[in-house]
Amino acid sequence: MRIKEFDIAKGFAISVVVIIHAIFFNLGKLSVFSQNMVMILSTFLAPAIAMFFFISGFLGYQSYIKRGKTKVFELQKLSVILPPYLVWSTIYLLLQAEVGQVIGYTYQFNFVNVMKKYLLGEAFLPFYYIIILIVFYLITPWISKLTVNRMKRFLVVLFASGLFVMGLYFIPLYFKREYISSLSTYRDPFAWMFFYVWGMYKAKTQNISWRNRPSSWLILGFFITYAVSSLEIITVPKLNVDWESYLILGPGVYGFYFFAINVYLWISYRLSQRTEFVSKSLSALGKNSFGIYLSHGVILYGILGIVVMFNNNFLSESHVVLNFIAGLIGIGVCYSFARIINKLPALLRNTLA
Repeated sequence: MRIKEFDIAKGFAISVVVIIHAIFFNLGKLSVFSQNMVMILSTFLAPAIAMFFFISGFLGYQSYIKRGKTKVFELQKLSVILPPYLVWSTIYLLLQAEVGQVIGYTYQFNFVNVMKKYLLGEAFLPFYYIIILIVFYLITPWISKLTVNRMKRFLVVLFASGLFVMGLYFIPLYFKREYISSLSTYRDPFAWMFFYVWGMYKAKTQNISWRNRPSSWLILGFFITYAVSSLEIITVPKLNVDWESYLILGPGVYGFYFFAINVYLWISYRLSQRTEFVSKSLSALGKNSFGIYLSHGVILYGILGIVVMFNNNFLSESHVVLNFIAGLIGIGVCYSFARIINKLPALLRNTLA
């Protein structure tokens, strides 16, 4: 069963990832009011990662059922993810070493630290998503064998677990304490497992309810949880400069994810039926979302480097509009780069032939 709106949703989600990482650059340089306005508007975009996990769960279940054998499924998934992950992790590590020499910061690249960066996705912070996705793929065969009723009960446990993990990081911040770091919370599988298994559950029951117009309670839940998540974002004390953690790791925004995924998938479905230009553009981004995800850090820092060549003060200032424009340019460059990389194997085969 082909779900056309998934490509559109992934295109939207990867655009959000790139733009958020761009506009949050030097966000701390803004006034508190401006910071809050940016964070409140960005809350609408926060469900991107949760949506990726949901779609991956839906497609992961379908892929496993189609192949029928655990070993075949695991090898196919790992062969797609691991090689580019290892290559790009190496690129980021080499760039860190080179940039560190330029700015006078020495990175401790001994064997243990390098292995840790590969195993935990620490070469580039957003790579936590890839490590967690690999974990989810490894347990997909086991979860797929659960009955519908058991999977449904499991989802209740996972939702409560995710809410607990988010709260364990976020709530102590109100008391100016950080018992669990944001880095640990990002990489905790229980922070995201509900959304992956929820996608599996939808695939198992062949339930594509998001194609129906959202009910009144769903719309109400969407706006209530959005308001709650916005409130927690602007009221929590900011103990570090990891602005994205305040946006995506709170218990309020965790509840918002549930309603937002339904609403955004419905919008994606409607776009697939009516708006040809927008749907084709987002679908193209969605089909290349993994390549864009891998390369966007290098591309954004490359754009930053070019800007700094003409304006040295840019590193000590914050320009949300310019950052947003840089994010849009970054999406275009990353997409073009991903297309070229995807075509390389065919070009090499044709050349050798």
